[in-house]
Amino acid sequence: MVTLRSNQSTLEAKIACDPHYVPSDVAIAKHVFGANCGPISAAAAISEDVCDIMKWFPQFDEPDRRFTNLTSMKRALSCMEIEHRVLRREFPRHGVALIQWLGPWTSKDFFSRWSLQHSHWIAVSGRFVFDYIDETWRTLADWEHYVAPHYIDQLPQAAGWEIKFGVEIGRSNSPW
Repeated sequence: MVTLRSNQSTLEAKIACDPHYVPSDVAIAKHVFGANCGPISAAAAISEDVCDIMKWFPQFDEPDRRFTNLTSMKRALSCMEIEHRVLRREFPRHGVALIQWLGPWTSKDFFSRWSLQHSHWIAVSGRFVFDYIDETWRTLADWEHYVAPHYIDQLPQAAGWEIKFGVEIGRSNSPW
């Protein structure tokens, strides 16, 4: 369970032991809290169950605000006292990444606010990514081939994807 006084070295030790952690309570968290890609990806990245970290995503208390933007992801990690660093248009070595689905909503301004409704969080560990849709870690190439098309096919006018933000979790000299 994540507590307010999380110990960064304990977190790093947990991740080093199991860098491809799959939260055991994804189905429950979806049902009880309406959890989706943001909190589920964060839980996978920090090796915690989703229900244990939902208190750090208070926007999910309101049914019409069940989304996680970069600000709310950073706030949740800060509240859990997890060191993190934002990377613009770059994958982290270990952390979470905000994927931007491309389409007319990104043609004029990739970083526009209205493009965020067509974005998606995944967890990242080295060359592997975790997507809450299939609840498994895959290579990025496999995700791009098998999972990303699922999203793109469901978005009218979608034309692909790019990384919008990466959020590196842990110290910059961390081995993971």
